[in-house]
Amino acid sequence: MKDRPLASPMSVRHSTEDERMRRQSPILSPARRREPSRVMLALIPAVFCAAATILSGLLLAYYLPNGPIRAARRASEPLNLPAAPNPQQKSPANPPTGGGNDPSAATPQPAPSPEPAPAAPTVEPTPPENSGLTDARSNREEEVSAAVRANQALDAFLKAKEAQARVGLVEPDATLEQLQGWPVTRGPLWEVAQIAYDLPQHNPKEQITDYPYRVTFLIPNRKSVEFSMLVRQRGAQPPRVFLPAFLDLAGGRLATYTREPNTLEPATFHVVLEPLSSCNEDGIPNPDRKFTLKLLPCTNGREMVRAYVSTGSRFKKMLDEPESSLRWGMRLRSTVTLQWNHKEDPKHPYLELIDINSLGWNP
Repeated sequence: MKDRPLASPMSVRHSTEDERMRRQSPILSPARRREPSRVMLALIPAVFCAAATILSGLLLAYYLPNGPIRAARRASEPLNLPAAPNPQQKSPANPPTGGGNDPSAATPQPAPSPEPAPAAPTVEPTPPENSGLTDARSNREEEVSAAVRANQALDAFLKAKEAQARVGLVEPDATLEQLQGWPVTRGPLWEVAQIAYDLPQHNPKEQITDYPYRVTFLIPNRKSVEFSMLVRQRGAQPPRVFLPAFLDLAGGRLATYTREPNTLEPATFHVVLEPLSSCNEDGIPNPDRKFTLKLLPCTNGREMVRAYVSTGSRFKKMLDEPESSLRWGMRLRSTVTLQWNHKEDPKHPYLELIDINSLGWNP
């Protein structure tokens, strides 16, 4: 097969139309096509508004009567104050018209007596508008000062080294012989680890204000024990430590009475009471017809002992009443009467709740 001859190289053809269009629409240079930026367009009205505002302010400052320019001019001018009248220079009522030989002109005439000035009206003082706020502030200060006095009374009682120092600090009053008769008040107390404060409670009917505390003592050979204490203020009397509750709990009277069954008469104690709806302890006669009451030394402490009561008693009805402050599982300061029950089962005596004297530590 014969080789094909090589084609001649192709030549570029130029159209006459392309040449004509290129001559009619010349390419513009970049400098001619540049347009103003958006920032410049936005600054033009802003500069105009600022210049108009400045010009308006200058015109108002110059033409306003009370403008700053006129006020500065008036301030630079000297003050023209009228001369004060001289009380010693008085014009004569009847100036002399004749010569110097007139005796009436030479003799000074008595000046007329001045008329008394009218009495100023009596203005009764008006009470200040914030008298209510002042009364509330004073009442708050009295409450704060009373709480401070209660803290001081408790501190003095806890730090006393002997019974003599506690005379006059307890409620109800106790003599020196009585304070020396109780071992807990005879000498110094245990070391205090912590004191917690609860909200005060005011009884307006009896004019009593109670300040409850939770005092933690470091008792030797034992863990720290927390007891509820109460400082009571009657009327305007100084606050004092409520002694019966302190003797029942920290003094050991409740622990001594409930340590083991006895045939003593019913006794009243100040405790923290927590009702439980059932009785699950062994050795309690007829547990299905009883419910339990925990007796504690403090609202946050561990129980000291348990007492029991029949489900058919009035105390069960008290717990079911909506308006009663005694609730299942709630801890409340109460005054109760206890006794060991030997009649229901002489072989298994138990501590029975005889009465709830008050839901609180009131007399």
